[in-house]
Amino acid sequence: METVKEYDESKFKRILLLFPPLYLIHDIEEIITVEKFLEENSNIIPFNVTALEFSFAFTLLWILASIGCFRAFIGKRFIGMKPTSFLAFLVPGILLANGIGHLLQFIFFKDYVPGIVTSFIILYPYSFFTAKFLITERVITKKRLLNYLVLGFIIQVPLAFMALYISTLIL
Repeated sequence: METVKEYDESKFKRILLLFPPLYLIHDIEEIITVEKFLEENSNIIPFNVTALEFSFAFTLLWILASIGCFRAFIGKRFIGMKPTSFLAFLVPGILLANGIGHLLQFIFFKDYVPGIVTSFIILYPYSFFTAKFLITERVITKKRLLNYLVLGFIIQVPLAFMALYISTLIL
């Protein structure tokens, strides 16, 4: 729930426009390394994904998120959310949950996992900066951000598997 309508709109738009290229850089790291990682850990991870399938799945998710960013940029709702709610859901919600997931995988495997490097140099700083902006501008409450983070953990896996499934059907 948005608490105040007045906020630094130009800063909001700059933060919003950072999402597509930063998400792209993060997923390029995953695309380059996912196939080898899955092969090396096939005794633990029961499925296989090619770099092409992963790339296509990522492209689907990237297009969806980028459309949302564009709509939020022009002040329109996306999937029923106001622009500020969409940003809070997307960045400190789903994106930060994704980065935390990479950290948990890194701890579990005790070795490199796809996405861990860009989680530390891109996802965490961007997510925390975005969260700080949204909270200090009183656009959203800490409790709402925490709810979005929990929701991000819950829905990121089904979204990823759905995109991967679609990519295997098309490719």
